[in-house]
Amino acid sequence: QVALLGLDVLGAFVDRLSGRFKSYIGTVLLPLIDRMGDAKDQVREQAQNLILKLMQEAAPPMYIWERLAAGFKHKNYRSREGVCLCLIATLNIYGAQPLILSKLVPHLCTAFGDSNSQVRDAAILAIVEVYRHVGEKVRIDLTKRGIPPGR
Repeated sequence: QVALLGLDVLGAFVDRLSGRFKSYIGTVLLPLIDRMGDAKDQVREQAQNLILKLMQEAAPPMYIWERLAAGFKHKNYRSREGVCLCLIATLNIYGAQPLILSKLVPHLCTAFGDSNSQVRDAAILAIVEVYRHVGEKVRIDLTKRGIPPGR
């Protein structure tokens, strides 16, 4: 309950400050990554929605993703999974144009070998989404990184 109310408060700040909230993104993003690893589905979903709201109102998507990429290495598997799912949501909303996917694909390749199956599955879903938006360039990039073609 406390986490949900805190996320609501942060959302209100983002609504109120809009672009001026950009200077606080670095402070807010790491705790949001932590909340994406919360035990409650509702908190994880709200954290992801707030990250998407930051992209819409406070800063461009790639600005957020440059800081959010640290979540691919988070100690909590739910946070790592949440970052992959957030990438899927970002691609569905904004497409591939505002993102520099070549910076994010290596993180997904690392997630393919994650110890948790949910993270691996989310990474595969994310790379499928990247492929839908970019096409064959991703397949070539994956082959260069040593990912077997069958996979």
